[in-house]
Amino acid sequence: MVFQIQKVSNYGTATPAVARTFYQGCELLGFFAVTGEQQREDAKGVLRELQRHLVRCIELRDAIAHEVAAAHEEIKAKGFQFQSAGRVVTLPSVPDLQSRAESFLQSTKLAIRETALLVKPFYGEKLDHRFHKFATWSEEQFGPDDAFTQAVREWEPWVKNVVDMRNAVDHPDDKPGGRLITQNFTLGGTPEAPRLVNPTWGLSGQPQQPIVTEMSELIEGIIELGEEILAGLFYKLKHNFSLVIYEIPAEERDPLCPTRLRVGFAPNTEHA
Repeated sequence: MVFQIQKVSNYGTATPAVARTFYQGCELLGFFAVTGEQQREDAKGVLRELQRHLVRCIELRDAIAHEVAAAHEEIKAKGFQFQSAGRVVTLPSVPDLQSRAESFLQSTKLAIRETALLVKPFYGEKLDHRFHKFATWSEEQFGPDDAFTQAVREWEPWVKNVVDMRNAVDHPDDKPGGRLITQNFTLGGTPEAPRLVNPTWGLSGQPQQPIVTEMSELIEGIIELGEEILAGLFYKLKHNFSLVIYEIPAEERDPLCPTRLRVGFAPNTEHA
């Protein structure tokens, strides 16, 4: 028997998308009062998939961010290369920007689906990225005024915006908002003080946004979405103890595994 050791990812627990999905989720799941251990194991499987899709998003974002930073360093060192009496300029580029943006959005859509699938091990309902259906199910299951239902409703427009970007790739249309548009580096500033404008993206007919910044915001948003859904399930399925979820202040998080949520006793409760 030969034991095989392989590195499967460049991102470990120091990455928030890793620490705050599978590792943090396993701690929360430990407090769920479930009928069988398989429910927890199934939920862990969903968290692993959520983590996998988020790591793919991070890989794509980090690669583009690295190339953007390198381009600025090159311009800083060499300046802009103008030709034809200043009428032509050579600019750096992020290769395959459109394809990489499309791949990123595919992974965001898959990650959002996994956040909804956290419900399935405990309630048997197979939900996905269509959060309007998720909200309808929650309303029927728990009521319109339930905190979990309200949380899903609040996330619904944000999720729709993300999914619309991916759908513009899968089903492009010439109507406003029907296509994903990416723009590589452009020249900004003035002739006397030119500057390099970073790559952007957006739906057709809508304002373009810096792609690296928005990718980072989408990654953080999906992490928070998964946390909120799992925390909502925690309060419905935890053991009959006075337990609550606390947020760890950012400055107190372990840099080696920066989880954000922890479980503790509620204030003013007696415990051993």
